[in-house]
Amino acid sequence: MLAAPELVDLEVVSVWRRHVAAKLIPARRAAAAVADLEDLPLRRARHQPLLHRIWELRHAITPYDAAYVALAEALDAVLLTADARLSRVPGVNCAIEVIGRAGDGR
Repeated sequence: MLAAPELVDLEVVSVWRRHVAAKLIPARRAAAAVADLEDLPLRRARHQPLLHRIWELRHAITPYDAAYVALAEALDAVLLTADARLSRVPGVNCAIEVIGRAGDGR
């Protein structure tokens, strides 16, 4: 099963909001995507138990990115990301797999 900090929903909805505002996608498509997001089989983990580790990573990455790193570390899981920069952060104690973004040829 996939897992992410519970803030993942807010981050995704924020992106869709910007896309609707920029007229990149219609509002009805974004609304349907919100429904799909609710149904996504994703374990949404509370970030509160991860706060100490998130704070430890403060000099290298944002708290938002650190939440994903800390969760992957806690679960002994591979962190999947399109952000290659995360794979170069010192002090990260989980495997990181950089995946390509749609349309970028990776």
